[in-house]
Amino acid sequence: MLGVLTDNGKVNYISLDNFISIDKMKYFDTYFEKQFKKFCNELPRIIERNEWAYHQYEENRSKDFIFNNLMSTWYDHNISREDGWRLLKTYVPEFIDYLFDNVVDYMQGMLIRCELQGGPMKFHRDWGPDTNGDLGLSPTEKEARELQETWIWFRFSDTKKLYISELDGKDDISKRIPVKPYGAVFNGLDYHGCYEDSYGFSVRISGGLKKNIISDKNIDITTWKDWYPPTEYWKTEALTI
Repeated sequence: MLGVLTDNGKVNYISLDNFISIDKMKYFDTYFEKQFKKFCNELPRIIERNEWAYHQYEENRSKDFIFNNLMSTWYDHNISREDGWRLLKTYVPEFIDYLFDNVVDYMQGMLIRCELQGGPMKFHRDWGPDTNGDLGLSPTEKEARELQETWIWFRFSDTKKLYISELDGKDDISKRIPVKPYGAVFNGLDYHGCYEDSYGFSVRISGGLKKNIISDKNIDITTWKDWYPPTEYWKTEALTI
């Protein structure tokens, strides 16, 4: 497990529950459901501005599939970063405000995932030559720290069930480590996914955590080179309200 570095050593993940309100997270579960329905109702208007979404809609792709691909700043082949951020600010502004008030000072990227029953996120890791674990390849510690794929993740109900894992968890579910907090920091180069009975909304972001979180959790930020301090590039390119 590559994990997250702290001043006290490496940990599998870091809980953010002390810095967020669990009641507020559960409120956001209802909020996301309401905003998802609003998105679906307005989809005929949304697809007029996006050729990829228009073709998906014409081919009767599910609305949650289109939602998951448009509500993101990372899927450039589907939607530009600017347009993705515009949609996120349009449909979940209250949650974005909450993030900036409580969790992050800067944000580089964000996506929302609507996971329906029977369609959990599969075992994988983000980036690299072996994202599904089929080849048994792993980046070296040095490569992993240079890639810096550290995610800040949130769920809003007990039905959303993320795990992280070594490669042996691909076929042996008992080897998977459940991520129990409602908010967590984990390494996207560690294998992860959702349990088979998982469903609900989640949010993944990358960016700069607030200094009080870094201090309280003793997070080693020496490899978070883009954010502490933020580079001139991210000072101008960071997502803003």
